[in-house]
Amino acid sequence: MTSRVFEKFGARQDSTSVRFRCLELAVSGAVARLSWSRRRFVAMCAMIVLTLALLIFLTFGSLIFSDSHELPYVADAATQAPATRRLASSAQNETLGFGAIAYLSMPYRSDRQDAMQLLASVYGLNFTFIPGVDGAAIADKAKPLHSYWLRAPELGCWRAHVNAWRYLLESDFETLLVLEDDVDFDVHIHDIFETLSRQMQHNRIRITSPTEHEKKTAPYGLDWDVLFVGQCSDHSNDDRLDLAHIYEDPNVPSRPDTFFHFIGQMESLGIRDGNFGNMRVIAPSWNPVCTMGYAITRGGAERLILDISYRGITAPVDIDIIRNLQHGIIRGYTITPPLFSAWRVDGAKDSDNQALENDQSKLGTGNLNGYSTSLKMSARKDMVKILDLHNWDDFQRVLPPKPNPTMTAAEEAEELEEQRKAKIEKKEIQEAWTKRKLEMGLIMEKWGG
Repeated sequence: MTSRVFEKFGARQDSTSVRFRCLELAVSGAVARLSWSRRRFVAMCAMIVLTLALLIFLTFGSLIFSDSHELPYVADAATQAPATRRLASSAQNETLGFGAIAYLSMPYRSDRQDAMQLLASVYGLNFTFIPGVDGAAIADKAKPLHSYWLRAPELGCWRAHVNAWRYLLESDFETLLVLEDDVDFDVHIHDIFETLSRQMQHNRIRITSPTEHEKKTAPYGLDWDVLFVGQCSDHSNDDRLDLAHIYEDPNVPSRPDTFFHFIGQMESLGIRDGNFGNMRVIAPSWNPVCTMGYAITRGGAERLILDISYRGITAPVDIDIIRNLQHGIIRGYTITPPLFSAWRVDGAKDSDNQALENDQSKLGTGNLNGYSTSLKMSARKDMVKILDLHNWDDFQRVLPPKPNPTMTAAEEAEELEEQRKAKIEKKEIQEAWTKRKLEMGLIMEKWGG
């Protein structure tokens, strides 16, 4: 019996040993699996950290090593020297800080002269009228060399601009702003030019340092011959896209309101989507088409009269100016988006230099339906609102209403309904012309001015 007891006890002991052994193996396996999971977890964490580090490196690397241009912001008005602000404030005067403002207009375009004088009066400016010239009336002996193939309007345009340059040389001014008679500009024109003056005084792409005379009397400096502020289109020198002075201006038009040629130029100089509507750029002039609006110094007038009159002429005046710029004969700056834009009414009224000028059956749609591009707030449109007066409506608001003894209640109700319909019709016309403006923006390039 004792032996049986020992046999049973031994069997149970062997069974217990087996169970403990199985438990030990199970625990060891669990520990092994747990250890492997920890290693995998650590490896995964390390991989995530390395991935994030790589992404950060690539992001900053693309910013550092990409060929995009850093926006060269300059000090704002609050941090600039009092002398700078004081000189820039001359842009608030009636000539925007230039010696004078002259505009060219054919003598028979009294309609445009009326408009220019009205703009000057409403916005506190002083314009000097310089008569345009009929190219066909220029004597053969007075024509510049190589001008035989120019059309009469192109020859007259050349002569009018040369007359403007002579006007500067005959005066005691150092600068002259020259405009054509169909320009539009922003309602904040004085503030826009004051901002430009501050930037020109601290122009990062200027070659020479300002003289003491410039620091005291020249709001835009005098290191240039021509300053383009109203071009139809432009592009910069592809070999020197590094030369750009970009600055903030609250009166810049939005991207949809900016002519696509200027968008392309600004992008080439480093302005990206987020900065459109906030930035303007000053760049060396290279291909500014049109002479809609530009300033000129005495030195610039001398050089241009020498090369585009004394020596002869090879192309229409704006193309010859471009030739001078690209050959380095004159020095210029271009402001983009421009500060002046063409006011368009469609038809023959739009130009005195195009084939439509003799087709008087297409006189256009009139100033009230006119439009311009690349401006945030059109002065011509705002001028109509400023001068808009509703005298009898004012009386009606101030004084108690007085019944009309000659009209019945039904007739008064009918008149009110007609007035309501007229307002709706006026709104529809305005919306239609807004759409027309956007459509015409795509073909603005062919309207040279």
